[in-house]
Amino acid sequence: MKILKIVIVISLTMIYYNSFSQNNTDNIEKNTLELIQNKQYKKLIQIGEDAIKNNIDYFFLRYRIGVAYYYLGNYRMAAYHLEKAMIFNSDDPTELEYLYYSYIFSGRTSDANFITSKMTDDLKEKLGFKTKLLSSVYIEGGPSISNNIPKNASIDINDTANIYGENDLNNNIIYAHIGLKHDILPFLSFYHGYSHIAIEKRKIISIQKWDSIANILYNRDSIGNYTLIQNEYYINSDIQLNKGLKLTPAFHFIQVDSKSLIYQFDIVGKFSSSTLSIKNYVASLALSREYKKTSMSIFATYSNLNSAKQIQGGIGITYFPFGNLNLYTNTNLTYFYQKTSGGQGQGSAKETRFIFDQMIGFKLFPKLWSEASITLGNLANYNEKNAFIVYNIADKINLKTGISVIYSLSSKIELSLRYQFLNRESDYITYENSTTSITKITKYQNNTIIGGIKWKL
Repeated sequence: MKILKIVIVISLTMIYYNSFSQNNTDNIEKNTLELIQNKQYKKLIQIGEDAIKNNIDYFFLRYRIGVAYYYLGNYRMAAYHLEKAMIFNSDDPTELEYLYYSYIFSGRTSDANFITSKMTDDLKEKLGFKTKLLSSVYIEGGPSISNNIPKNASIDINDTANIYGENDLNNNIIYAHIGLKHDILPFLSFYHGYSHIAIEKRKIISIQKWDSIANILYNRDSIGNYTLIQNEYYINSDIQLNKGLKLTPAFHFIQVDSKSLIYQFDIVGKFSSSTLSIKNYVASLALSREYKKTSMSIFATYSNLNSAKQIQGGIGITYFPFGNLNLYTNTNLTYFYQKTSGGQGQGSAKETRFIFDQMIGFKLFPKLWSEASITLGNLANYNEKNAFIVYNIADKINLKTGISVIYSLSSKIELSLRYQFLNRESDYITYENSTTSITKITKYQNNTIIGGIKWKL
């Protein structure tokens, strides 16, 4: 009898709870429907999210919260709730359309392409979506003006010993790049491009030599101006594994060619030229995950630059405080390891460092954005942006800061202009006696201006 009473109490409790829950759900349904019809989006969000906390969750509730966030301009929160709505109904065309544009307006283009696989042909046509063998063309280029030669070419590289000195100066740089993007499948796209870089250089050699025939000590100086050429090929792929989860492998190949001045230490002692041709490369892999107002990524690269091997690994966090592109920040912390093999009979040198990068972006006007950034740490042989940018010039970069503007001229054309200031260190060789050389440091700066244009086809 006692057991029967317990069963009756539990049954009545469950009936009451289900009746109460159903009544409460009916009230939520009625209230949220009225609120969305009256465009009271903030109140709808408050009531809807309170209902979710109380374990009331269904398609139309998530859908209306998502639409409310959408019209308030919080596209990332809109996407979050619309994704939850898809769990209940993944085929609703209106919901898919809102989700598609929520992705587009929050900068998640790969996610937008990914969900088109669930759309009907009519909806794709309405959105103007097509997989394209060639979806966009990007061109950028410009000069990097240096004060290295004006500032450091007149240094007395022989120093007080007046034996031998050698200085190889990097100066102005001209850069050009053209790239193509291919949207192969809704979950797969490729970007690849060619870059050409010309670096103005000056080699200065100063040597004091004893002429045994004439029985005199004389100085021999030589200056050689030359250009170092880099031809580069870059490719990456965006692989959308699921909503909000993306894998990005990349590869960057660099061919370096130059013809430099050298001094031959023989009986005669003469100046001549030497040809340099080396191949550098970087392989990169990044995994990114989207959350409500945050995007997180982990990345790793392996490279062979300037006769040394490098490994990088790090984490990046992008935060959107308003859930849109009106304001966003990106923070990256990278661990860098480098191993340099010594010559015959010499050991290898190992080096570790950390590099910190911070960017903030904001919308200035309806079609104009600006981004400011700063990078701290030694950037020699470092790479960034999924190995798109490689700092393989041997000179150190201890500070990189800049600002850029991006203007959406139309739905098809985007213009950009980027300024960067780089604080660099170079070194030169001098001799303090006939057998011992020392390396001394010089400092200089680069001011870089890069303009770009993207055509969306």
